[in-house]
Amino acid sequence: MVNADGSALVVFKARRYEGVKYGRMTLGVARAKHYLGPYEVVGKEPIFSVDRFGEVEDPFVWRSADGYEMIVKDMTGKLAGEKHAGVRVLSKDGVRWELAQPPKAWSRTIRWDDGVTQTMGQLERPFLLIENGRPVFLFAATGDGPGGFANMTTSFNVAIPLEK
Repeated sequence: MVNADGSALVVFKARRYEGVKYGRMTLGVARAKHYLGPYEVVGKEPIFSVDRFGEVEDPFVWRSADGYEMIVKDMTGKLAGEKHAGVRVLSKDGVRWELAQPPKAWSRTIRWDDGVTQTMGQLERPFLLIENGRPVFLFAATGDGPGGFANMTTSFNVAIPLEK
């Protein structure tokens, strides 16, 4: 997130190797006085982890009237009540985050233009189109198949209009 003064806020994903496997995902924050850097990690603890809020990935951050907002993909369903659904979080300063109420931002079940509903195996890498300070479309990577990218034959992006 590049601020009006040229400073930058980055929310990044980190994982440790545990033997030959990846460990649990965490999200951290880094800042820079200018978007070209140098960047400095803020704080010693992640803003998201298994122990803090829950395991998430794919952060998308934007400025709002009250500070920053972010959407993330809930890896377990602990926060959204649905595995791989979206969660919305809020921050005044970009460092201390709290869950929006309600926290669920989207479901993997989508309604197509013809009225048919379908629960996607994945709905991830979220990106918002923001017009006049308000999110109007959610873009996400998805695919056919019931259980994630391993069980699909076609992948594509969807543009989901958001309600006012």
